[in-house]
Amino acid sequence: MFKSLGQLHVGRSVAFSAILLLAGGCAPSSSHPALASAAEEEEPEPVAVTVFTEKAQLFMEYPRLVPGLEARFLAHVTVLATGEPVRSGQLRLELSGGPDGTRVLEAPQPERDGLFIPVGTFDLPGEYEARIVVTSDQVQETITLQPIVVYADLASAFRAAAAEAADDPADLVPFLLEQQWKIGLLMEQVGRHSLTRRLQVPGEVEAPPYAMAVVGAPLAGRLLPPGSGNLPHIGDQVEKGQVLAVLEPPLTTSDSAQLVANETNQDMLEMELLVRDFDVRSKALEIERDLQQSIAQLEFASQTLARIEGLRIKDLGTEAVLQAARRDVELAKSANEGAESLKASFARAKEQLDGLQAQSAAVRADSSVSAATQHPLIAPISGEIVGAEHVEGEYVESQGTVYRLLDLSRVWITAHVSEFDLAGVGEAPGALLKFAAYPERTFDVIGEMDGRLAHVGRVVDPETRTIALRYEAENPDGLFRDGMFAEVFLETETVVEVIAIPEDAIIMDNGRPVAFVLIHGEAFQKRVLDLGVRDGKLVEVRAGIEAGERVVTEGAYLVKLAAASPASFGEGHAH
Repeated sequence: MFKSLGQLHVGRSVAFSAILLLAGGCAPSSSHPALASAAEEEEPEPVAVTVFTEKAQLFMEYPRLVPGLEARFLAHVTVLATGEPVRSGQLRLELSGGPDGTRVLEAPQPERDGLFIPVGTFDLPGEYEARIVVTSDQVQETITLQPIVVYADLASAFRAAAAEAADDPADLVPFLLEQQWKIGLLMEQVGRHSLTRRLQVPGEVEAPPYAMAVVGAPLAGRLLPPGSGNLPHIGDQVEKGQVLAVLEPPLTTSDSAQLVANETNQDMLEMELLVRDFDVRSKALEIERDLQQSIAQLEFASQTLARIEGLRIKDLGTEAVLQAARRDVELAKSANEGAESLKASFARAKEQLDGLQAQSAAVRADSSVSAATQHPLIAPISGEIVGAEHVEGEYVESQGTVYRLLDLSRVWITAHVSEFDLAGVGEAPGALLKFAAYPERTFDVIGEMDGRLAHVGRVVDPETRTIALRYEAENPDGLFRDGMFAEVFLETETVVEVIAIPEDAIIMDNGRPVAFVLIHGEAFQKRVLDLGVRDGKLVEVRAGIEAGERVVTEGAYLVKLAAASPASFGEGHAH
């Protein structure tokens, strides 16, 4: 097996045959004739380093280091959580403990997405402790490396490269980081897990009987919208108790006769109202004017009488003048009383007019005999309208269906268990669901869906030899439809501490389950798997993968295509 997946030094990268030339300054100079002579044969294989931290993956390639030659360190940085390249920030390669003392090689920004290239030259052979410091908005991480070696000469570099190449595994599948970033490839470190052994059986979603309701017509009549709005349509959500529509029954003979009589009365009342209203309105101003005039006359006569009475006390006026003033006051009072009486009569006429108006409104309301007999159609449950059998104004027969409602907030999940497997299922087993419509999700019936085992069948299906286990559960976000098929994983027993990988990491290749394991940052190996227990999320691996390795969980199919046709995926970098 290859070296630790925490950090790998690989002898050959498919991309690096020309990397020293691209690095600039990596060709031997004429001032080093020994190096130039050694380089005439071939350049040694570069060093490839893969390191994982909790947040990031570093894949770095660099030429075998020899004093006097400039080296470019090609550092690819990936955000583990998303599979994206680090697109901004800076990278520092910090070297310490070497013959040249402490060195810091900086890349102030990426050359392009995910790629930083610090550059340096070394004067003396030896080893350096090394670490990479990445500072970015996407991730901030310090990555410790294995010692970086500066060889005394190219011959030493060739010998080291040959020794490492002997450890290279066979049948590597190249898949460049640029390709991985493009598809959002994700990996997961293989570990040991306590798995719940589950039995995989077919199942389907059903609407419970209480989830369906029919709104029928209790009597024949014309379908009309409720007073509050329009008729609901298929797909509309309605609430329990909501008035969906009203039925207007046809008029009987007596109803028709009453309607004619009411219409006649209505016409007569409206005519009288017109006459009375005109009369009242035309006299209103005249009555008010006469009243105000009588008040002014009474006030003037009273003032005059008071003045004459004052003069008579002083023997300045005659008795005849005084009596005349008193007659004027009485006449003014009489005129005022008449005006007040007329105003009172006007008020009574106004009251009569208001009474006639109320009577007219009552007759008008009564004239619509059908309105009083309209029958509301009320939603018996909350849910979605899945059937609307009639349109507005259409005549509906008695007992006919008007609306069909469906409430799928809770559903039944029916699992079909073979009679031979029933004994291995517990009394109340938990269940996980998978649907073809949602391949990326697994649903926990007991937990996530707040479900329960509602019923275990007592009758074996004579054709399938299965027994129905029915769960009742919530329908998260209304994802499940009546009649959908599901894969149901029923709990049976617990298997403790086995090597397991996610279901998504497994693909079929010529009828065999395989997974792709990372060897270094841009090379994968296909592994044929011996599988065991499945729990709906994880699968036991009896052979083929070891704990600590990293397996592709998203993008495995494209790695498979690259393995089948590597030329179509290309080789090497355009650094």
